[in-house]
Amino acid sequence: MLKLGVLTSRPHAPGLDVVLAHHEVACMVSTNTRPDDAVTRDLFLAAGVDVVLLLGYIYIVREPLLSAFPILNIHDSDLRITRPNGERRYIGLRSTRDAILAGEKETRSTLHVVTEKLDGGPIVSVSRAYPVAPFVHDAAAAGHTDIVKAYAYAQREWMMRDSWGEMLVEALARKEVAA
Repeated sequence: MLKLGVLTSRPHAPGLDVVLAHHEVACMVSTNTRPDDAVTRDLFLAAGVDVVLLLGYIYIVREPLLSAFPILNIHDSDLRITRPNGERRYIGLRSTRDAILAGEKETRSTLHVVTEKLDGGPIVSVSRAYPVAPFVHDAAAAGHTDIVKAYAYAQREWMMRDSWGEMLVEALARKEVAA
């Protein structure tokens, strides 16, 4: 069984309860400040971690942590949606809001392998669709950014709590990321 390291910016990481029911978390780092990636790497190495999961982690992973383990991230947008030049359209911290403001009728979460490029690694899986209520697009058109912001937060929380743990457990069961 894979020994997991979890890196999160949330003390009660969404999906962690589901993961814990199926896997051993050998080491968890929960922080609301940017940790030193070398220190985090050393903690995970000492715990014998095989794979690192980012759950609600808001910082960019850098060397030397990046190359030490396979790292999975769940991102709160559909990373299959691209711009005309082929770049992923909804990356970064405000991707759910950005998708809603762009008029997307639904949102999804994407489980992907972490690489040097922000939200640019290979896609492992994509969640089911979470519809966006039509009133939110009306609010956006009327310039009510506070409503859009609140709705985007709720939409993201819905996706996190409903699908993130299950997506991780399924990917780990397939052992697609252990290489």
